[in-house]
Amino acid sequence: MTRNAVVFPLIGAFAAFMAGCAVMDTGAFTRLQDEMVELQREVAALKAAPPPAPVSAAERANAGDVQSVRKSFADLNADFDRLRTDQLAATTRMDDARVEMQRITSRQDAHERALQELRGNADRMKEIENRLAALEERIGKLAAAPAAVPAPERPREWRSPEEMYEVAVGQVKGGNPKKGREALSDFAAKYPGHKLIPNALYWKGEAFYAEKDYENAILTFQDVVDRYPQGEKAPDAMYKQGLSFLSLKDTKNARILLDLVPKKYPKSKAAEMAKKKLREIR
Repeated sequence: MTRNAVVFPLIGAFAAFMAGCAVMDTGAFTRLQDEMVELQREVAALKAAPPPAPVSAAERANAGDVQSVRKSFADLNADFDRLRTDQLAATTRMDDARVEMQRITSRQDAHERALQELRGNADRMKEIENRLAALEERIGKLAAAPAAVPAPERPREWRSPEEMYEVAVGQVKGGNPKKGREALSDFAAKYPGHKLIPNALYWKGEAFYAEKDYENAILTFQDVVDRYPQGEKAPDAMYKQGLSFLSLKDTKNARILLDLVPKKYPKSKAAEMAKKKLREIR
């Protein structure tokens, strides 16, 4: 490197420095003058200094060593970056492995619960099998024992037709409609001309209605209306026909019959009940 190559940049730097500091105060300017003088002396010293000696073989060797060290340093940096990348990848794989381990643990817990449930079911099945075996044993013993033959039920002796009718109606009202209906059928067969036949037919229809056999209830109530249209049970029979159709979800026929009751029997209690029911379903 020549002296001019060193001096000119210094002078240029100094000139730029002086231009930027033109606005400084007097004290700062004095300090700058002193620094300028010092720089001039350094420049003069550089001019007077002998040219630099040529670089020796040893220095070149040292320079080569420096380049080798720099390259080694760069290689180490590259290796470090690769190691850091591998570490990040390994950390990611470790996290994935940890998540998978948690899943496996959860599945193992679920399997353990399932096994416990199966064991519990097996215990319950064993208990049920034991109970069934005991029940079969009891059934076998009962089957081996001689069966008691029930004595034939003797027909009841009625003191009067009225008593037979009252007992049958009481059974219908008291929650045994089937038995009451059978007794009413016996009454009608035994006393076909009795004055209570219209009532017996009506309560037979009520028994069917209580048993939710609405089709037979409608037919039986119709029998009352057809055979005894002026009887006291005819309005009630027609009203209960309407209710039977309602129970069968046949609203059309129910309305027809309920509307007919007050027209045909306007003074009856059933007429008022039919009007009320019509207001409810319209």
